[in-house]
Formats: sequence, C-alpha cells, structure tokens
Amino acid sequence: MDEQHKEPDLIEEPQQKDHPRKKGQKRNLWPLKVTIITLVLSAFFSFSTEIVSSKSNLVVALLICILLVLISIIFDGIGVAATNCDIKPLTAMASKRIPGSRVAIKLVQNSEKVSSICCDVIGDICGVVSGACSAAIVLRIVAYANAEAWQLWISILASALIAAITVGGKAFAKTVAIRNSKDMVMLTARFLSIFIKENKKEKRNASKKTKSSR
Repeated sequence: MDEQHKEPDLIEEPQQKDHPRKKGQKRNLWPLKVTIITLVLSAFFSFSTEIVSSKSNLVVALLICILLVLISIIFDGIGVAATNCDIKPLTAMASKRIPGSRVAIKLVQNSEKVSSICCDVIGDICGVVSGACSAAIVLRIVAYANAEAWQLWISILASALIAAITVGGKAFAKTVAIRNSKDMVMLTARFLSIFIKENKKEKRNASKKTKSSR
C-alpha cells in the first residue's frame, strides 16, 4: 500500500517543476509590434498620398508613384543586404573606429527585424500605396483625354507596368545587395548614424582621446 501511494507522488513532482519555467519564458511581441507599425505607416502613407495625388496634377501624381516604387525597391535591397552581410569585416572596421561600423553591426545582429521592417513593412506598404496611386493616375488620364471607353485597358496597362517595374527593380536590388551586402549595410549605417546621438558621443570621446594622446 505504501509503494502505491509513493508512485503518483514521484510522477507529479516533475510536472510541478515545469510550470514556473513556462511562466518565466519571455513572450515574442515582435509580430504584434510589426502589425501596429504597419497599421500606422500604411495609414500615414495612404492618407498623405491620397491628399497629394488628389489635389495635384498628373505629373506630380506620376512622380509620387515613381518615388513609392523606388522606396520599395531600395528598402527591399537593404533588408536582403542585412541578412546576407558577414559581421566579421564590420567588427574589424569597428576596431578601427570607422564611422558607422557599430551601427552596421547592430543592423546585422538584428537582421531578422531589419529585414521584416524593410522588406515586409515598408516595401509592401509602398507597393500597395503605389497601386492605389496608379488608380488615381488612370482617372486623371481618362479625364484629360476623354477616353472613358479605354479606362479598363489603361488601368490594366498602368497596373501591369507598375508591377513589372517593382518586381524587376526588386530582383535587381537583391542581386546587388547579395554581391555588395557590406557596402550597402555600411551606407545605410552611415546614414542612420547621423540621427543617433550615441554615435556622436563616441566620436567626441574618440577625438578627445586622440588629442590627449598627442
């Protein structure tokens, strides 16, 4: 009888030890953050593009559409470069205190988040908004040319052109990003280091150390 009572106790003990480990694990909130960022950015881009394209002429609307396509292509290349970049050359550059190298290391260390923001968030938002902008351009062309009978074909041609330019541009940007991942990451990091205060403080401290050594 005693042995029968002891056996369930031995089985229940490991189950009680597993519960605090599950509770102590950190939750991955990154998908939720990406969803909120996408919602805010898509609303901002859609609102600003709709206002500008509705109140401007055909040339301005075309320039906005081209700008959105270029942003989508560039950010897609940055995301691919961050995931394919080797961190060893960047650490060597950071040891020599090359400007932007530490920011580049952070980009590579967080390559999954950088790729998600650049490729999925900004790239897809610009692609969707550029499609909506093309619809506004089609309406302008039809109104200027009085070609309501050709509206369907003009709309198909405009959407096909934008899709072809976007896909072809992204394919070209990806090949360039894979072959020149370090240079693209460093170029992005140098641009971002302009807005980062910590990097400016590090530059000041480095300049003070060089002056004191002299």
